[in-house]
Amino acid sequence: MSRPGTGPSGIVRSYQEASRALDVAHRLGFTASVVRASDVLVFQVLERDRAAITDLVSTVLGGLEQARGGPHTLLETLAAYFATGCSNTGTARRLGLGVRTVGYRIARIHQLTGYDPTDPDQRYVLQTAVLGARLLAWPTTPLQSAD
Repeated sequence: MSRPGTGPSGIVRSYQEASRALDVAHRLGFTASVVRASDVLVFQVLERDRAAITDLVSTVLGGLEQARGGPHTLLETLAAYFATGCSNTGTARRLGLGVRTVGYRIARIHQLTGYDPTDPDQRYVLQTAVLGARLLAWPTTPLQSAD
C-alpha cells in the first residue's frame, strides 16, 4: 500500500511506490499480507546508494566468509539475534539451538568481523550491514563493486 497521491500523476506515483515496496518486502522475506510503503522506506533509502551498501556489506560482513561452511549460518544467527532484541535465549529458541551455541556464534562473529554484536554502537553497524546483505541477496549473490 502506497501513500495517497492526487490526480493522474499521483496515481502513477502511488502505483510505482507500491510496486517498489512489494519488491523490497519480497526480497527481505516479509510475510505480512499488507505491506505499507512507509514500512520499507528505510530499506529503499539504503538501496538508493548501491555502491555504499555494497561497500558496507563487504567491509563489515566480509570476514564471515572465513567461517567454516561460509557466512550463511553466522548471518542467519545475526538476523535472528537482532529480530529477538539481541537475546541469546530468544535467538536459540528461534533457531532451535542451545544458548551456548548462540553465544559461541556471537563471539565468532565478533572475531571474524571485528564488530561486537553486544556493543550498542557496533550493533547498529552490524544490523545495517545485515539488512544490506538481505537487500543484495548476499552471500547467495556475489557482491558486485559499483565502480
